Amino acid sequence: MLPPAELREMLVRRGVDLARPVAAACGSGISACTLALALQVAALPVDSSVPVYDGSWAEYGANPDNPVEQ
Repeated sequence: MLPPAELREMLVRRGVDLARPVAAACGSGISACTLALALQVAALPVDSSVPVYDGSWAEYGANPDNPVEQ
């Protein structure tokens, strides 16, 4: 994993506001866990957490009642 300062720089360059709450999601939850770990290492206080939507897109997108933009 990159050092905290490099992770912070990379996240900020990509538009992540580290002062706001962040949740991680992806297609199935696996990549979201890596992102959550990187956020923890990069910037968040020890008592903060990054929620991971472990069902992610696979679960959300499978429900026809959920709004989806195409």
